[in-house]
Amino acid sequence: MVQNQPLVSVIVPVYNVELYIEECLKSIIKQNYQMLQIIIVDDGSTDTSNQKVKTFLLDSRVQLIQQENKGLSSARNSGLKAAIGKYVLFVDSDDHIELTAVKELVNLMEEKQIDLIRFNGKAFLDGLNKPIKQNNYDFSHRLQEGKKYIQDRFKANRQTLASPVYLYMVKREILVKNALSFYEGILHEDELFTIQVFLNSNSMCYVNAFYYNRRYRENSIMTNQSPERLQQTFNSYQVIYKELRNLYLKNEYSKEQKKLIKREMVSIYSGLMTSSIKKSEKKQGLKKIKGINLIDKGYIYIKKVINIVK
Repeated sequence: MVQNQPLVSVIVPVYNVELYIEECLKSIIKQNYQMLQIIIVDDGSTDTSNQKVKTFLLDSRVQLIQQENKGLSSARNSGLKAAIGKYVLFVDSDDHIELTAVKELVNLMEEKQIDLIRFNGKAFLDGLNKPIKQNNYDFSHRLQEGKKYIQDRFKANRQTLASPVYLYMVKREILVKNALSFYEGILHEDELFTIQVFLNSNSMCYVNAFYYNRRYRENSIMTNQSPERLQQTFNSYQVIYKELRNLYLKNEYSKEQKKLIKREMVSIYSGLMTSSIKKSEKKQGLKKIKGINLIDKGYIYIKKVINIVK
């Protein structure tokens, strides 16, 4: 190992991914960057994921945390508590990353002296090598590559914000200093966590490189559209909306930062409005946040959409 290179903590939450975990971990272990702390958090898997993970423990950079099933947020938080690296990277256990990703990201973080770096990803369907034709993880039309975005220049622009945490490398100091963690017990926790990282970061850079490979598989959290899952998503968005409102009401944020929060609230509320749960349940749920309005003429949209469901 090159001892003067900064350590990177890679956090991998694991739950019943026996078909994919080996590909995921190999893509991390085989990086052309050696200074890694690979933290695997087994969130109570009931398949052979745990046994497969243990075969990687011969590598001294790999450590395994085992816990009862508490959900993705809890697993990521356990990883954050164990992290000691200068930088943090999240990789979901059914996905994989390109072998040059860490080195190139670290080099740019060090060169630009930034808190946060964002990169692209490719989505693909499980069992198929052909990527999905979409630009959900391609931000080249929104951001200028290599430009150092400083403070309010990116905080006020929601186009610079993408919620998936696996599309960022972040300086761990930002997370520790501001006591940032994932909200437990909800889905789509990235929607809340990432904006808090943005609010507490002073500089960001974008690299137009597709380092992350995002797998879409049947019955995963992201593709499950059962009535129960739709209701869980709706309930989670209610929580996220209320938490964003609490952030907005804090006096510590600038005008530009609050613009970012308000824009994210509009996005979350739109998600609530377009939910496919029963209309009666949607109305009842929206009433719970009916009184949470933003006193700002530029964002009366929220009040308008609330009136739609009266």
